[in-house]
Amino acid sequence: MQDDDQLHELRRRRKVENFRLNIEDDTIGQPQEEDNTLQSFSDPRARQRAKQQELQASDRAERAHQWRNKEKGRKNRFFFRMIWLVMVLLTSTLLARFAINGINDMLAVGREKVTLTVEIPKNANGKQVADILERAGVIRNPDFFQLYSKLTKAEGHYNNGSFQLDTSMDYQALIYTLQSNLNRVDTVKLTFKEGANALEIADQLEKGGVCTAKDFLAALNTTDFDSKFEIIQQITNPKDRYYKLEGYLFPDTYEFYKDEKPEAVIRKMLNNCNKKLTQEIRNSASAQKLTVDQLLTLASMIQAEAADKEDMYNISSVFHNRLASGGKGDLTRLRSDPTTYYPYRSKAAVPSNIRDTYKSRYDTYTIQGLPPGPICNPGTEAIGAALNPAKTSYYYFCHDAKGKAYYAKTNAQHEANLKKAGLK
Repeated sequence: MQDDDQLHELRRRRKVENFRLNIEDDTIGQPQEEDNTLQSFSDPRARQRAKQQELQASDRAERAHQWRNKEKGRKNRFFFRMIWLVMVLLTSTLLARFAINGINDMLAVGREKVTLTVEIPKNANGKQVADILERAGVIRNPDFFQLYSKLTKAEGHYNNGSFQLDTSMDYQALIYTLQSNLNRVDTVKLTFKEGANALEIADQLEKGGVCTAKDFLAALNTTDFDSKFEIIQQITNPKDRYYKLEGYLFPDTYEFYKDEKPEAVIRKMLNNCNKKLTQEIRNSASAQKLTVDQLLTLASMIQAEAADKEDMYNISSVFHNRLASGGKGDLTRLRSDPTTYYPYRSKAAVPSNIRDTYKSRYDTYTIQGLPPGPICNPGTEAIGAALNPAKTSYYYFCHDAKGKAYYAKTNAQHEANLKKAGLK
């Protein structure tokens, strides 16, 4: 029995030693862990408990993190909602004040009536106009005026010039005034004499500050007025002319505005011409088989040649007699000196770079009949003389240095008159 117990004890020790040996072999080359870990995982239940504890700890940490984020988010939402509310209230207050002040200014509420003059530059935009009006004391709220200008599409449609305004005008009245020529005080009064030509009128307009000569002359050759004026619809040869509307710029006294558009200047002169060429005048021209354009062309030559009113009717008779001659003795060449260098008055007026070779298309010494168009802008008397020539047999005329006229029926008589006039 004792032997059996010893044998049993020996076997137990061997198992323990084998177990320890296996443990040591398994850990060779492996990272060493702490004893409590090895002892824990040696038991499956302990491993299970440790894993559960680890998961529980992680879950608690996650819940705590979520709670902290939720609490932080709640505080942030409250903070930002307060900021948003304050901004909304502040913005609403500012907008309300802006709107109230702007509407009062728009309606001219509380503005005492005072007359002022403002200068609006060319191509002024809404902001520039608003600033000018505010500086002058016409309005109080330039920002609201600029907004109103954009909403009503007035932006970019303001005229330039000097305007007389008063502070009792509301925004719409101000805009309407600044978009028209109402209450403008920068007017220019110009008188164009009978017989002035396009170049001379252009120069006078530029010196008066109305528009540039270059822009005015360019506008004379456009088709912008064709559909509006029947009198210029009879012009059939615009390409043969130096200035299409020469002859239709009726000589008179006109009132223009500083820096006015040349189209507006021409329209004003054409309107006057349209009125002065009455239906009676047009009917009389038609009865003589003359178009309005031919009438003005003939009248312009009479205007340019004549020394006085009586002379107009005699010169008219010379031109009429030549045109009706059928070309006998080359009489249909009207031989009018003012046509020689048109659109210039004389050879000295021709630009020096073309003076020696210049040939006018209007030169009645080289062409037969009337020139392509008027050579100046005739007045009422010259038009009347063109329609009602004196009854004569004259085919020639000339003037001396003092303007005395000499008429002749034959070329021989004309040569003698040239000597009397000191022209030969």
